[in-house]
Amino acid sequence: MKLVRLYSNLDHYFTPVDFNAGFNAVVAEIRHPENRSKSSHNLGKSTLARVIDFCLLGKIDKDHFFKKRGDLFSEFVFFLELQLLDGSHLTIRRSVQSPTRISFKKSEASEPDLSSLGDDGWTHSNLAFEKAQALLDGYLDFTDISPWKYREALGYFLRRQSDYDDVFKLQRHMGADIHWKPLLARVLGLDASLFKERYSMKNDIDQKQVELQAFENQSGATEEQLENADALLQLREADVERMQSELDQFDFEEADAAATDRLVGNIDQEIAALNDRRYALTYNEREISDALKDEKISFDPQKAKSLFDEVGILFPDQIVADFEQLIAFNRAITQERQQYLREELAATRTELTEIGRKLAQLNSERKSALAFLRSEDVFTKYKEVSARISRINAEVTILRKQQEFRTNIQEKREELRSLRATYSMQQGLAERQVRSVSQDPESLLAQTRKHFSSIIERVLGRKALLNVRVNSEGNLDFRADFVDDNELATSEGDGTSYRKLQCVAFDLAVLRAHVDGKFPRFVYHDGVFEALDPRPKQNLLDVIREYSDLGIQTVITLIGSDAPPPEAGAGDVFGPDEVVVKLHDDGKEGRLFKFESW
Repeated sequence: MKLVRLYSNLDHYFTPVDFNAGFNAVVAEIRHPENRSKSSHNLGKSTLARVIDFCLLGKIDKDHFFKKRGDLFSEFVFFLELQLLDGSHLTIRRSVQSPTRISFKKSEASEPDLSSLGDDGWTHSNLAFEKAQALLDGYLDFTDISPWKYREALGYFLRRQSDYDDVFKLQRHMGADIHWKPLLARVLGLDASLFKERYSMKNDIDQKQVELQAFENQSGATEEQLENADALLQLREADVERMQSELDQFDFEEADAAATDRLVGNIDQEIAALNDRRYALTYNEREISDALKDEKISFDPQKAKSLFDEVGILFPDQIVADFEQLIAFNRAITQERQQYLREELAATRTELTEIGRKLAQLNSERKSALAFLRSEDVFTKYKEVSARISRINAEVTILRKQQEFRTNIQEKREELRSLRATYSMQQGLAERQVRSVSQDPESLLAQTRKHFSSIIERVLGRKALLNVRVNSEGNLDFRADFVDDNELATSEGDGTSYRKLQCVAFDLAVLRAHVDGKFPRFVYHDGVFEALDPRPKQNLLDVIREYSDLGIQTVITLIGSDAPPPEAGAGDVFGPDEVVVKLHDDGKEGRLFKFESW
C-alpha cells in the first residue's frame, strides 16, 4: 500500500498533496531569523502525519486538534487515495464533523478529484466506524501481520516525533506487553501465537494468584483450621447423633458422663493451667514495672573533680571526659533496655487480658456443667442437651463451610500449579523458537537485522546490532545497540539523535525484509535529520533514496536548515519533483492549513 493523493473539500485552505511513488520530502523553510531558535513552528510539518492518520481511520479524542478547534476544522472533509498491493486504487472519505461515517471508492486506476461525488457514486457510503476499519483492513490485505489488523502495525510506518523515544515501543504502546510484543514478533518472523499465548497465560497466572489470595482471606480461617475441618466435622456430627439419640430416649446418662469428663478432664485442667500462667505473668509484670523505674546515675565527674581539687589531688581532665563518655554509654544502653522492657510489658498485659477473658468463659462453662450434673429435672436436662445440639449444629455449619473453602482453595492451587508448570515448560519452547529463527539466515529476523546493521554502518560508520531474546521471566526483549570494536554495547543509542536514527533504520529494515510480502510499502518519518551532523545527513538521505528505488515509498519531513548541504555545484539537495509539500513562516499561505497560527 502506498499513498497517492491527500486532499479536501476546501482546497483554498488545504492544498492537495500528490505523493511520489518513491521519495517524498516535506520541507519547512524558516525565513524569519527570530523563528529559527523555536522548537515548534506550527507550519504543519508534523500535522500532515496526523491528517494522514485521520484518513487511515485513526480514532480521535477530545485532545485532537480537529476537536479542540472545531471552529476551524468542522467543515473539512478529507480524501486519501491509496494504491493497494494488487495495483488497484482506493479513496477514503472522512469528514471532521461526522468522523464515524466513512466512505470508500474502489477503482482500477487513479481517480480524479472525488470531493463532489455524491453518496451513490461511492462503492461503500457512510459506513459505521468499526465496520469501515474492518473493510479497510480487508482492502489493505496485510497478511504478513495476520491475525493483527493494519492499525496495530501502522505506528512503525507513520512515525511522529513522540514515537522516537523507543525503537520498538511506540507511544500508542503504553499498555501491557501483550498488546504489542507478539505483534512485533510476528513482524520479525517469529511464532507470535506462542508468545501471545505466553503473555495471556502470565496474565491468567497473576489473576488466579490474586483470586486465590482473596479466597483465602474470605475463608476467615487459618490454614491449620481448614486442614482440621474434616476431622472436626466428623467428631461434631457424631456428637450430634449421640445427643439426638439421648433426647429421643430421654436417657441422659451419657450426657452426664460427658459433662463430668469435660468438667474434670478439660475445663478444670484448662482453668488450672491458665491460673498458673496468669500467676507467672503477674509476677513478670511486677518485675518489669520495677525495672522501668527511673535509674539515676548519682556519680557526677565535675563534683568529683572539685572534691579532688579541694584536697589537692590531681584529677586530670581526660579522666573527667572518660567518665562522661561512660555515663553517656550507660544511659544509651539503659534507654534501649527500657524500650525492650516496655514492649515486653505491653505484650504481657495483652496476654493477661486474654487469659482473664478465657477464664471468665471457662468458669461460666464450669458453672453450667455443675448445674447440669446437679439437676434432677429431666426436662431441664432435655433443654440443656437441645441447646448443646443447636450450638454444635452451628459449629457443624461453620465446619462444612470451611470444608468447602478448603476444597475450593485446593482446586485453585492445583489450577495455579498446572498453569505455572505449563508456563515453565513453554519457556524452553520460546527460547528454542527465537534461537532457531535467529540462526536462520533467510528468516525475516535475520534479514531485518542485516539491513538494520547495514543502514547504521553506512550512515555513521559504526556497528549496531538488532537482537531479540527471551529473558529469565520468559518475556520477549527487543534490543537495538551500538557496539564497539569488541562487539560490546555502548551508550550512544541513549542520545536523542542516534536513537531517532535507530528508529528510522529499523522501520526501513523491516519494510525491506517484507518488500515482496503483503505488507505496507510506505513509511513516514517526521523530523528525520534533526541534530545529525552534515555527513551522516547526506549518508542517510542516500539510504532513503536507495530504499525508495527498491519500491518503498518514503516520506520525510524536515526544516530546510536541517537538510544536508548540497554537493558543490549540484544546486538544491532535493529535486523539484521530490518536494511534495513546501511550507514557510512568511504568512498563512506558507502553512499546511492556510489559517493564522492556531
